[in-house]
Amino acid sequence: MTKREQDVYSYILEYRKEKRFSPSMRDIAAGVGLHSVSTIHVHVHNLMDKGWLQPVERMNRTIIPIDDDGV
Repeated sequence: MTKREQDVYSYILEYRKEKRFSPSMRDIAAGVGLHSVSTIHVHVHNLMDKGWLQPVERMNRTIIPIDDDGV
């Protein structure tokens, strides 16, 4: 996992712990200090390809970290 991917992953974990649902791409971008949502999209899909995140069936735009504690 790259440094930026780690930042994105950590942000998603913290956001889900705090708010009880997944952040949007814009939320993630703002949270890690990037302006480009497309760059966040690439990082999120890289994390999915590497097995760190998984999409939720029938819930568009919802992603869950693999070590999520059931949030």
